[in-house]
Amino acid sequence: MLSGVIVKKLFIVGTALALLTAQAHASAGFSCETAEKEIPRVVVAGATPRSGGALINFGAVLETGDRKIEFKQSDVKGFTWNAKGIHVRVMAQDAVVKVTARRNPKDEDDWSGTYEVTQGVADKKSKVKANVIRGKVKCFVE
Repeated sequence: MLSGVIVKKLFIVGTALALLTAQAHASAGFSCETAEKEIPRVVVAGATPRSGGALINFGAVLETGDRKIEFKQSDVKGFTWNAKGIHVRVMAQDAVVKVTARRNPKDEDDWSGTYEVTQGVADKKSKVKANVIRGKVKCFVE
């Protein structure tokens, strides 16, 4: 039978390990989107470990009226998130979506920003230009 001292030590070690494991799984999330009826409709969302670094979860949708593109984590070509702002760049098919949001220093819950959607491929020989649309997004961070 284990003595009371050993049981207490095992309890303390177990509790410490449980807390460390919980902290390792803690994450921070964000989502940015255009106004609900705006065309194009842009929705971008992701999560990172609280310690920062790479995305652990991501998804985005671009709806242009006649088509819908869903972006996966593997489509992310650029990502940064720090105390000042969020920047995401995703690319799939013939579309590139860039979202940039800045935190309002006077209101930490106010994350507003812009998006840029580029569709099509620019071709200098035929003088075809890619279609670029810009607008505003509202972001939420937790």
